[in-house]
Amino acid sequence: MTLRLRFVLTGLALAAAVYLGFTLWHDHQRAALIGLSGEPCTAEGQPVTGNGFDDWGALCAWRAENRRLVASGTRPDVVMIGDSLTERWPGKAPGIVTRGVGGQTSGQVLLRFRQDVIALHPRIVHILLGTNDLLGLAGPFTADQLTGNVLDMVELARFHGEAVILGTIPPIRDFAGFKSGDPAPDVARLNAALRKLAKAHDVILADYHAALTGPGGTMRHELYLADGIHLTPGGYQAMQAVFGKALREAREKRTAAPVSGSK
Repeated sequence: MTLRLRFVLTGLALAAAVYLGFTLWHDHQRAALIGLSGEPCTAEGQPVTGNGFDDWGALCAWRAENRRLVASGTRPDVVMIGDSLTERWPGKAPGIVTRGVGGQTSGQVLLRFRQDVIALHPRIVHILLGTNDLLGLAGPFTADQLTGNVLDMVELARFHGEAVILGTIPPIRDFAGFKSGDPAPDVARLNAALRKLAKAHDVILADYHAALTGPGGTMRHELYLADGIHLTPGGYQAMQAVFGKALREAREKRTAAPVSGSK
C-alpha cells in the first residue's frame, strides 16, 4: 500500500468517525427534546428540534402570535385560515387576522384549526384551501377527504358559535411540475363538492373561482404571477370584492339570527 493511498484511507476513516459521532450526538440531543413539552416552539416560531418534520402541521407558525393576541384581550371579528393564498392576503383590515401557512393541505390546516381559529374566539371564520391538495403536496387524496376536512372545520366553528365563509378553489395553470395534465377538471370537481357542502350546511360561499375566470371558465392569466398559482394585486382585488360581499352576508346573518352558542 502506498503512502498516498494510506493517507487517503486514513482521512476517509476519520471523516466517517466524525460523521458517525455527530449523528449520534445529534440524535441524542434531538431525543431529549421529543415528547411532552411545555414549550415546543422557539421564539422564531420554529419547532425546538429545528426539524420541519417535527411540525408537520405548522403548529409553531402562529402560536406565539396567538398568545400575544389572546393576552391583549382582543377578540378578532374574522380569522382567515388557509394556505399561501391566505398568508399573502394584502391590506389586512382592523378586526381581521390571517392565519395562512404556505404549502399546507386541508389536513394540515385542520390540524391547527383549534389553536389558530377556535382559541381566538372570532365571530366569523374564512376558510380557503385545496390548491395544495390538488398539487399532491401530502400525497394522494380523495374528494371525500377534502370535503371531510372542511366539514370538520365547519362543524367545529359552528359548535363554538362562529359563522363560516368557505372559498372555492381558484383556478391554477398547471400542477406546478408535480405531474402533467390540465388541473381544470379536478378543480371543477372539487369546487362542485364544496358548493354542495356549503348549500347543505348553510355555509356562506365565496366563489373566488368565478371571479378569477373569464368567459367559458378560462383562467384570467393577467391576474396571476408567473407560477400560475399565486395572485397579482389585481387578482387579490378581484378576490377582495367577493370576500367583502360574503363578509357582509355573514354579518347580516349573525345580526338577524345570532349563531347558537355565540358570545
